[in-house]
Amino acid sequence: MKRLPRKLQIIWMIVGAVCFFEAYSSYTSNNTDVNSVYLFSGLTLFAFFRYFMLRRKQFIQKKKDGKFN
Repeated sequence: MKRLPRKLQIIWMIVGAVCFFEAYSSYTSNNTDVNSVYLFSGLTLFAFFRYFMLRRKQFIQKKKDGKFN
């Protein structure tokens, strides 16, 4: 349970990378579906936002615990 926040960070980064790839491949395909491009782009932004928020939360917790100077 102690490693759960780190695992969630990795999961959100993987989700963001997959959604970015899907958005790019949907955008460059011959039969472009604009809705899927928007959907995957939004999911990419949301996943990276969640990743950085979890990293920030971890940093603040470490700072509160006195692990940084």
